[in-house]
Amino acid sequence: MKLGAALLLATALGCASTPTRARSPAAGSTATPAAVSGGSNALDDLMRSDLADDHAFPWSATRPLTWDDFQGTPPTEGSEGAKTSYTLYYAWKCRGESFEFRAIAGFRPRESWVKAVVLNDGTQRRTVLGHEQTHFDLAEVHARRIRRAFAALTHPCGQPDGELSALAQRLAQEEKAEQRRYDAETNHGLIAVKQAAWSLQTRRRLAASK
Repeated sequence: MKLGAALLLATALGCASTPTRARSPAAGSTATPAAVSGGSNALDDLMRSDLADDHAFPWSATRPLTWDDFQGTPPTEGSEGAKTSYTLYYAWKCRGESFEFRAIAGFRPRESWVKAVVLNDGTQRRTVLGHEQTHFDLAEVHARRIRRAFAALTHPCGQPDGELSALAQRLAQEEKAEQRRYDAETNHGLIAVKQAAWSLQTRRRLAASK
């Protein structure tokens, strides 16, 4: 059995996305996924291990973000009021021609923070959290898009790990581009009409996909 894995880190700083990078869980920062062996549960075990290593939790329709999830220490400088840190984790497994794939959007509480100025203002407390939730929801939209793309592959186990990783990286770059467009069109959540439209559109995309 061959198992490949990597994770894509995309962080929303206040209301702006930073560059995406990929790394192997076992080898630090790299664009090449790790190939390891394991039993029938190796894929799920690897994903759980990656989440645990980052003290992260996966996106859930029944578990929206709350400000209690933002456990990091905010900086004393800068104009950002909050930071949402999330990761797109992905892994695949081949046993002969049998292919399995996972992609998960995970929220990282220890890397996410909110400033007191946001929490102490009733309007900002609500609107900024809604903006950050949509960042995380968009990450889940793209995690599902990655899963669909890999499910549609023909003979994926016959492809080199580098080609599979390159596909995931390309899709992750598209996720990052949409996150930037979201911030630009909503002016980081300050344009209420645009923010409402993006939030509604994102919820509809989630409802229409798996």
